[in-house]
Amino acid sequence: MHKQEDSFPIHEAGMYNLLSDYYKYTNPELHIYYYQKHLQSLKKALPHLSITSDIERQSEYGKIRFIHASVRKPVVDIFINGVKIFKEVSFKATTNEMTLPVGRYQVDIYETGKMVNSLCSQKILVESNIFHTITFLESAHQYLKLYSYHEDPFVHPAETKLRFIHLHPKLPALNIAVQKGDVVFPGLHLKAATSYLGLYPMTVYLEARDAETNSQIASFPPLTLKENKAYSALIVEGSTEETPAEILLVSI
Repeated sequence: MHKQEDSFPIHEAGMYNLLSDYYKYTNPELHIYYYQKHLQSLKKALPHLSITSDIERQSEYGKIRFIHASVRKPVVDIFINGVKIFKEVSFKATTNEMTLPVGRYQVDIYETGKMVNSLCSQKILVESNIFHTITFLESAHQYLKLYSYHEDPFVHPAETKLRFIHLHPKLPALNIAVQKGDVVFPGLHLKAATSYLGLYPMTVYLEARDAETNSQIASFPPLTLKENKAYSALIVEGSTEETPAEILLVSI
């Protein structure tokens, strides 16, 4: 296992990646400059990987981020190929994005400050030009299991779009409906994601119903959807007994 200080270049890579994305459409020269710095830092952090600095080969890279979706698991640290990449990730927290070369990576998750027994040890696949949102849930044996969802960032100008992901292990298959209205996303099973629904920017009032009986299970707070954004609404277990389910709204 690498020492903690070895993780510095990977955090530096993340910073350069954010700067590169920030200047992508406003200043192409700075975009290229920071992207090349990002790749240089990645090469320091993961020297066994073959990483090119050719800006024209960005299609050989994919993006990942993690979301902690297991209410009964503690704050965790996430390691990729033995390097601590994300630290102190709590329930419902979303990590920063990270760009990686295409390939398979070893992911290990530990309770923060406790590296004796891992909560998860699993490989993930980073695909070309794909944004992967990776969530983790408690499995039958109380370990964490990773689930990957492809993001689709394209939105028609001045529009928005929304999908749902079912990550509540205690709920049955769900219908997602307008409160006291029609079903919008029918038959959503655990760990599944709906298709995106294109919308105009608005605030929506939705609820979850049992897919078999169509009886209400949970009513969600208003979801405000802004233009030019693609949203995923993650249904997760409530953090209190009074809240049967919660919504975690994330966008790209």
